[in-house]
Amino acid sequence: MKRKLTLILLLAIAICSFANKPYRVGTTAANFLEMGVGGAANGMGEAYVAAARDLSSVYWNAAGLSYMTANEVQFSYQPWIADINVAFVGGGVILPRIGTLALSVLSMNYGRTGVTTLEMQEGTGETYQATEYAATFTYARKLAQWFAFGASGKYVISNIWHMGAQAAAVDLGVLINTHFLSPTGERQDGMTIGMSISNYGTRMQYDGMDLLRPIDILPNQNGNYKDVEGQFRLQQWELPLILRLGVA
Repeated sequence: MKRKLTLILLLAIAICSFANKPYRVGTTAANFLEMGVGGAANGMGEAYVAAARDLSSVYWNAAGLSYMTANEVQFSYQPWIADINVAFVGGGVILPRIGTLALSVLSMNYGRTGVTTLEMQEGTGETYQATEYAATFTYARKLAQWFAFGASGKYVISNIWHMGAQAAAVDLGVLINTHFLSPTGERQDGMTIGMSISNYGTRMQYDGMDLLRPIDILPNQNGNYKDVEGQFRLQQWELPLILRLGVA
C-alpha cells in the first residue's frame, strides 16, 4: 500500500511540475529567448528547471551551474522550420571557493527573405535578413550543501534589415535539495526543487533608417513645405518573461 501511495505521489508531482511560458502571444519581442537549449532538456519536454546540471543551465536555471564537476564547453545547432536556424555556444569555468562562471551566446538566424512593396508585390529583387542574439554572463554558487543560487545578466540584440533594437535583462534561479523521498535520509538523495525567472529586463524599441519617410503635412494646400523628412516612432515591446518551477 505504501509503495502505491508513493507512486501516486510521484505521478502527481510530475503532472504538477510545469514550465510557465508567456500567455500574451504576439505582445513580446525577442521570442527566440523561449527556444529551449540542449538535447537532454528538449527530450524531456523542457521540464528541466530542477534537473539542470550542465552548461545548458545558463538557459534553464542558472543555479545548476554550481553542480558542474569540471570545466565545460558546449555547442548546439538546430535547423528549424522555414530556413530558421538556432545556435548556442558557451563555456563554463569552476573557480574554487568562488563559484562557477559562464559566458554564452544564443542566436537565431531567420534566413534571407525577398523584399516586397505595395507597388511590387512580386518582389523588388532585393533580399533582407533578420538575426537575433543574446549574450549572457552567469554566476552560480552553492551557498549550502542543500541550496544553490545563480544569476545571469544578458544583452539582447535584434536586427531586421536596416532596423535594430537592444535590451538588457537578468535571470535568477535556485535549487533546493530536500529530505523528501530520500531513501537514505540525506538531502542529496531526496527530491530537488528548482525555480527560475528569466528575461526580466528593459523593453525593446526598434529604430533605423526604414522609419524615415517624406511627409507633406498639408497635402491639399499650396505654399507649404513638401516632402519634409519625418520619422515613425514604434511601440516598445517587453521581453518574454518566463517563470519556471519543477521538481526532480
